Amino acid sequence: MRRAAILGFGLFLLLAPAWGADGPAAFIDVAGAPGDGEQALERALSNRFLNEGFTVTGTPQVNAYEIQGTVRLSPAERGKENIRIDWTIFGPEGTRIGNVTQVKVIRKGSLDRHWGTAAEAAADAAAQDILKLLPQ
Repeated sequence: MRRAAILGFGLFLLLAPAWGADGPAAFIDVAGAPGDGEQALERALSNRFLNEGFTVTGTPQVNAYEIQGTVRLSPAERGKENIRIDWTIFGPEGTRIGNVTQVKVIRKGSLDRHWGTAAEAAADAAAQDILKLLPQ
């Protein structure tokens, strides 16, 4: 009986959503962006998640979703470059929930320093798709 109770509790922890006392929690990390892109994307996406009632953590936490963004730039036609942002979403138990990919052609070098509204726009679009992957 005791073993069954422990196994049942362990299953509950495994299947429980990433909810803390104040709602769900998320850790957001971005790598590979030029200029201030890593910080700008993390900040913008964090703000979107805060607005949705999430607690955003500065480090990975137990029972928190983890959202990893990877930015890649590649050459395109003259004066342009391709930007691709891959977001990988992990559940609180560490299993991958899904991916969201954003692709756009931009003016070459336009994100080499400050991302500004580009980070806001990317975060808005990404948040909509990421939130669809998370259990309600």
